[in-house]
Amino acid sequence: MRIILDTEKKTITVPWNYADKLEAYNNMVMQISGDTNKKKDFKSFIDDVWKECMANSDKCLKTADKPKKPEKK
Repeated sequence: MRIILDTEKKTITVPWNYADKLEAYNNMVMQISGDTNKKKDFKSFIDDVWKECMANSDKCLKTADKPKKPEKK
C-alpha cells in the first residue's frame, strides 16, 4: 500500500480503499491472535510503519528516479 507524505503541504495521501485494507488487516490480526489490542487504526498503522522504516532507513529509504524530460518535437 502506498502512502504519500507531502512535507510541503503537510498532508498524508492514502489509497481510496485504505479503510477496506485496514479492515482486512485488522481481521487478519484477529484471526491470528484474537487480541483486540493488536488492531490498528489510521494513526497507529502509519506510526508503526514510519518507526520501522526510520529504524531501518539503510534498507527502507528509496530515492525516486529523476523525472524524464519530455521529448521535443
